[in-house]
Amino acid sequence: MRCRNSVAADRSDTQIKQNKDSEDPHNPERKACGRAVLEAEGNLFKNILRRLIRVFARRDAAADKTPSLAAALQAREAETTTGTQDQYQTRGAEILESHQVETEELGPLAKLPPFAPVVMSLLRLFDRDDVTIESVANLVESDPAIASELLGVANSPLFGFRGGITSPTHAIALLGIERTKSLATALAMRSMMNGAPRTAVVRRLWIHSMATAAIAQEFAAAFGVPHDLAHIAAIMHDLGRMGLLAAHPTKYAQLALAAYNSEPDIRAEERAQFGMDHCHAGLLLARAWGLPEVLWKAAECHHEASARRDLVSLVHLGCRLADDLMFQAIRYEGPQDPVATIETCAPEALRGDLTDRLEAAKASALKMIESLDF
Repeated sequence: MRCRNSVAADRSDTQIKQNKDSEDPHNPERKACGRAVLEAEGNLFKNILRRLIRVFARRDAAADKTPSLAAALQAREAETTTGTQDQYQTRGAEILESHQVETEELGPLAKLPPFAPVVMSLLRLFDRDDVTIESVANLVESDPAIASELLGVANSPLFGFRGGITSPTHAIALLGIERTKSLATALAMRSMMNGAPRTAVVRRLWIHSMATAAIAQEFAAAFGVPHDLAHIAAIMHDLGRMGLLAAHPTKYAQLALAAYNSEPDIRAEERAQFGMDHCHAGLLLARAWGLPEVLWKAAECHHEASARRDLVSLVHLGCRLADDLMFQAIRYEGPQDPVATIETCAPEALRGDLTDRLEAAKASALKMIESLDF
């Protein structure tokens, strides 16, 4: 009878022989296994390639049939009047997913993504008188991020409501439709800037925009402009700077951190480096996004002085005063005493009233910056 050690040794020798046979590159079984593996990998690659070809073919076939962002938003607004509430709730996400605003005119400015569809739709309601709180609430609720931020700000010291506001409908009822549009736009601009790299340039742009908006809102009644339209146009007036920063992040950041002798020198440098200044860039973006024409004008002409009592003159004055109060987006030597700016930029009949309101405007700017900063 063989001892257990001998049996174990035989088994070990057999196992070693099997291992050697499996490692032999000329072993027929090993060759067959290798061929099977290569065949399976080849089939997998072919399937992936076929799928990619089908995806690109579908995209190319649909390219000419994709409606513009403006057309899609018009369709969405039409849904609110026809009562198709099921589609109404999900339409915003569909538009945001399926559209990318790229035109030959925009060029690299298209790198700046448009606002959320909810905000775009709210901005397009300026010319409608049949808007209800319920329809605006449904619109806001279709975007949880906007709804959440709206409730957060509505419960903040900025508005001073007593008691908790727990639903968008309640918030909109207290704020009013116009103020809701204004606040949603501010939140959209903040989200856009918050999504950009956290740099000194982005922070200056945001603070300047908020200060301009607060001043414009404070002076709106004197110019005969609705308060919330003044706020929206002013907070968006430097949209072109964000577009240039998105299109040319390194070069525009370097431009924005330099020092200049005057504000016109800044725009001259923008034109020299990018072929357009931020005013023209803002016009292109506002138009491509399908925003109301009144907002195009504010973006394009906010550095043009005028003696008229209109929205563009109001935004121009707000922008100049924000600079004078040291809320500059880009540093330059030109800011002067705010009272002197009112004397030179405001319509003569309004100068005394606006000077009296100057401290209130400054306080409003500081409060808005504190409440909406990031």
